Amino acid sequence: MQIKFLKKIGRVNLCHALNTSGGVHSEFTIAKEKENSFYLVSAGAFQRLDHDWIHKWIPEDGSVTYENLTNSMGVLVLAGPKSRDILSKITKTDLSNENFPWLSSKKINVGLAPSIAMRMNFVGELGWELHHPIEYQNHIFDKLMEAGKDHGLKPFGIRAMESLRVEKTYKLVGTEMSIEYAAFESGLERFVHLNKGNFIGRDSLVKWQQNGFKNKMVTLEVHDVEDADALGNNPIYNNGNVIGRATGGNYGFRVKKSLAIGMVEPQYAHVGQKLEMDILDKKYNVTVIEDSPYDPKNEKTKTIV
Repeated sequence: MQIKFLKKIGRVNLCHALNTSGGVHSEFTIAKEKENSFYLVSAGAFQRLDHDWIHKWIPEDGSVTYENLTNSMGVLVLAGPKSRDILSKITKTDLSNENFPWLSSKKINVGLAPSIAMRMNFVGELGWELHHPIEYQNHIFDKLMEAGKDHGLKPFGIRAMESLRVEKTYKLVGTEMSIEYAAFESGLERFVHLNKGNFIGRDSLVKWQQNGFKNKMVTLEVHDVEDADALGNNPIYNNGNVIGRATGGNYGFRVKKSLAIGMVEPQYAHVGQKLEMDILDKKYNVTVIEDSPYDPKNEKTKTIV
């Protein structure tokens, strides 16, 4: 992983830490705070795994220092088409596209409480992540709920988020991204560039590419489901032969389709390919579709005014 490409203070990028074999070990959201200071965020469930990667690869010459803020910081996510209207009620910061564009961060006050606001989220809507000292969490939550009352603001849980992220083909570490798959098999060409100089896993990734990839990530529509959607590890078939597996799935309430994300052999990864998938010991017809079936141009996250 290299973060020197974050040239502008306030810029936010998604970055991937590979292992020496070229697979994805960790994923970080990184914001540039100052010229030589970066704020790293990863999934809470992988705290020990990600800390281990950082400690393993941090330079031993003292040129880089690392402070663990996990237990002192909390995060609340405000997402949805009315999120700007709601947040504007409790902060003096200008939240317009011009002043606060997508994939940027600013230090703001939320109900007078200090926060690092990042314009991004994992559900594919207009929204902000609000990172704050943990002692302010209840206060910020109450202020958000109060400001959002007239807009119908409600808390949402991990299962709702899972449905929303599948509609956007957002990848997760441990499912679509793992040390089992090459970073390019997981569709990370936008993030992992072989011409960016040396980085951990680069040489192995080149060899993996030269030997040929055995998998390719796809988004699938599942047809005629009855009472269950794919959850992951569902076998995928072509003419009775297993050619891949689902890594995740859910019903997409915005697109009104049963969806899955999966890894299949590359020759079956083209859009329009007809396949089959097993769900609860019953086979269903599935079709490879374009990634991000909901808002594929990211207009809601980037340009909504």
